[in-house]
Amino acid sequence: MSINKYFKLVVILMVCVLMTSCIAYRPQVAEMPLIHEKGELQINGSVGLSAPFGDAYVGTTASYGATDWLAVQAHVNWNGYKGAYGQAAVGAFKAWNHAVLEGFIGYGCGGNKWENENTGREFTSLYHLPFAQLEFGWAGIAKGHIDIGLGVKGGCIFPNLVDHKPATEEHPESITRSTVPVMLLEPQFFFRAGGKHLKWTFNLGYSQLWGTGPDREVFSGINAIYMPFTVNIGITYDFNVFTKKGGR
Repeated sequence: MSINKYFKLVVILMVCVLMTSCIAYRPQVAEMPLIHEKGELQINGSVGLSAPFGDAYVGTTASYGATDWLAVQAHVNWNGYKGAYGQAAVGAFKAWNHAVLEGFIGYGCGGNKWENENTGREFTSLYHLPFAQLEFGWAGIAKGHIDIGLGVKGGCIFPNLVDHKPATEEHPESITRSTVPVMLLEPQFFFRAGGKHLKWTFNLGYSQLWGTGPDREVFSGINAIYMPFTVNIGITYDFNVFTKKGGR
């Protein structure tokens, strides 16, 4: 099979999936800050795309070292239509020269809505997400120009999914709902490069979900799927780069 034919087949399969199923969740990628000290403030702005079916968004993350060990963080993103997500987290950090270990606990909520103008079908995805996240990396290596690290988030999605199909000549009206919790594990990789204050950022997030219902199906009882990958790029500005410790 030629590359063009293979590509067309993939596109057709993706369209078929979207026609029969709706996307209920995608990885939520918040910037991992690697806070080193009290008073350090980081602001990030990014654009992202989820795969394989595509869901572009813009987002921002703010992180702050409130004490010598306590950090707080807030993140929001929006897909430009009827989808948005926000989370807040608090945690602890410990730095050893360039190496940083962070741990956060937080709470997120979000949702999305899809409408098919041709069929009148409406799918609504709302969910709450309590989570814990562990992060480790190196900040300010290569004379302050590079940050790199890994993180993993674990939590539970409490969904409220509604699939409304209006009546047609062939089928009666159908309303399907799912509220079965779903367990979540999200590893994330990030890379930042640039100056000591302003850096370009790259993030890659992956979601693995497990259903908790009797059939162990993710989003049990409703025709919905999730996107496993999210990639985003953006910029991060650090307003207070190790002022007490003489720079990175």
